[in-house]
Amino acid sequence: MKILVLGITGQLGWQLMRDLGGSPPRGSSEGEEVPVRVQLLGTTRAQLDVGHESRAAIEASLAALLDQHQPDLVINAIAYTAVDRAESEPELAAQVNGWFPGLLGRSTRGAPGNTSGTRVVHFSSDYVFDGRSNAPYRESDSPAPLGVYGATKREGECALLEANSRALVLRCSWVVGAHGQNFARTILRLACERDRLRVVSDQWGVPTPTRFIVEQLRRVIFPKAAGAASAGVDGAPAGLFHLVPSGETSWHGYASWLLEQAREHPGWRGRLRVRADRLEAISSAEYPTAAPRPPNSRLDTQKWRALTRVEALEDWRVSLQDTCESLLADAS
Repeated sequence: MKILVLGITGQLGWQLMRDLGGSPPRGSSEGEEVPVRVQLLGTTRAQLDVGHESRAAIEASLAALLDQHQPDLVINAIAYTAVDRAESEPELAAQVNGWFPGLLGRSTRGAPGNTSGTRVVHFSSDYVFDGRSNAPYRESDSPAPLGVYGATKREGECALLEANSRALVLRCSWVVGAHGQNFARTILRLACERDRLRVVSDQWGVPTPTRFIVEQLRRVIFPKAAGAASAGVDGAPAGLFHLVPSGETSWHGYASWLLEQAREHPGWRGRLRVRADRLEAISSAEYPTAAPRPPNSRLDTQKWRALTRVEALEDWRVSLQDTCESLLADAS
């Protein structure tokens, strides 16, 4: 199986290249997964710059990559993720997050009437919702993004699913990886630089490790034994799914957990300046941002759990443990 990963320098693209072709996912029973040879190919911005001012140049670059590699599956890990900056760069955010997924869908769907086009996996966001619901959001709930970032992510998922009926879109929240910049890395750094931290406590969601995303993705794109949920890339699911670990927390609760892990790490003892009583919980109103954040970013994963035939996904703290240990080890 030949898999082309677009955008391998970001935290999710890096994790895909690291883990996608590795050993069976955690939790798989012995002999469940049929061996498959995976050829992973990745692109950087030098090969495909989706922020280029010329859309014709982007189209030509993508066409050349698809023609050169002839992939069985394309995974799009390219995204404009600067939520606040998107408010002042709406055109660029719309091109990367909205227009490009549509182009990718059109470029991989095959000839008219031909259902054997290339499969595509794409990632969207909890920010497509306004967060005013009191319950975890389902795929059937109506999106109502609060800012440019969420609006462009919604535009992209719609454009891709409309263009390629074999596309799979995964909505995730609070993505965190061992590679790249993210909330966890920032909190750990600031806790060594400052005596006090103020973190928002009225926005709720689920930290979603990139490793968790890749493990779950492998369950539905690789061949499995008879009776399993899917049968390789040709039988992989299509459509829109929510994918996050179990549980929920606030940004303040997330930060508290991270600092607890750091205090127990031998390489971090004595480095942290922020004591437990100096991690202050504040409201969103006390921490204004250019782009409003949804107060509720919780996503219902019932549809994904039914697909993969599991009663519950692992708790976010369990899922995040490996990533947190990697972050602590890298900085110790």
